[in-house]
Amino acid sequence: SAGFREIDDSQGAVLQKTLAELANKAGIPVIGPNTFGMVNLHIDLNASFTPEFSWLPKGGIALVSQSGGISHLLGFMAMRQNAGVSKIVGLGNRLNVDFSEMVPYLMQDSDTRVIALYLEGLDEPRRLMEAMKQTRFVKPVVAYKTGSSRTGNQASLSHTGSLAGRQEIYEGALKQCGVLYVDGAETLLDASRALSLCPLPEGRRVAVLSGQAGPAMAASDVCETEGMEIAAFHPDTQGLINTLLPPLALRTNPVDMGPAWYNTSAIEGIIGAVMEDRNVDAILLLMMFASANRAAVSGFSDLLLKWKQRKPVVACLIAPPGIWDEEVGRLEEGGALINVPTPERAAKTLALLWEYEKMKRRNNGMLE
Repeated sequence: SAGFREIDDSQGAVLQKTLAELANKAGIPVIGPNTFGMVNLHIDLNASFTPEFSWLPKGGIALVSQSGGISHLLGFMAMRQNAGVSKIVGLGNRLNVDFSEMVPYLMQDSDTRVIALYLEGLDEPRRLMEAMKQTRFVKPVVAYKTGSSRTGNQASLSHTGSLAGRQEIYEGALKQCGVLYVDGAETLLDASRALSLCPLPEGRRVAVLSGQAGPAMAASDVCETEGMEIAAFHPDTQGLINTLLPPLALRTNPVDMGPAWYNTSAIEGIIGAVMEDRNVDAILLLMMFASANRAAVSGFSDLLLKWKQRKPVVACLIAPPGIWDEEVGRLEEGGALINVPTPERAAKTLALLWEYEKMKRRNNGMLE
């Protein structure tokens, strides 16, 4: 329901205050008002006006949002990417249930591995910061906040009845509480999926293995921009790659495996060698479908499933619908990798895993 504090009418605020007094007197927590509702996938509860949310795959990501629209955006993106969700909660005007209540609850929720937050503004930001400080690094928390512009700030007031506040203050405070701060909805989903399904890298050295040169270069650019290092392979690894790929290929990192499309054993050999290379902390695996590489994913699936991400593997394996869907789904469900829609997003996601690992090390006094 709408028509409470979010409207430009004093009567709306009075109505919300009255509702809060009644709810608090009766000891009833209220999610909302001005919300689409909430869903709990693991108990098949859909208390929202969006029956399609019942189609979401069950998993470990909990989304708590001030915006119904962003909840729907992320929910439908999660469906497209087969991202497992535990709960989606639309807080709306936050009558007496706010982020500061939801975060401690989700920290104790056995169905939730990662908490994703979408914020516009808070009336009492200190309450949320205190709640998150007490549970820092128990589970990963990823946050995306809008309202940095004057227009966005005013829109936040009209939308959920709260002022957005200064972006840099929120960002700094959230980071101090161990929150991974991101700059967009797709990044919020990518980072949450990765933290839910991937181990954290031990360092920033990345191997870029691609079926084509262009995606490898695009991903490498993002890696370097985001502070990752394109790894120098151990001589044994480089020697093996040199024997498996012809001189016309890019054989140093990034590696263009395109000339080996027809030789799935060569691709498997390259991936296997890089997996075991002690100079590599994480792997980007990129391949765009072509008729010649149709069998490539099935060719290296067993190796990846057996290896089970002893280092994080973030992939961009893209094909027309129905060609690689089953194989990629099997790899994700088997804990072998996560698959994201573009090479650039894959690289950004890997960088965010490293950023979170650095935050944990600083918290433990392992980094200056």
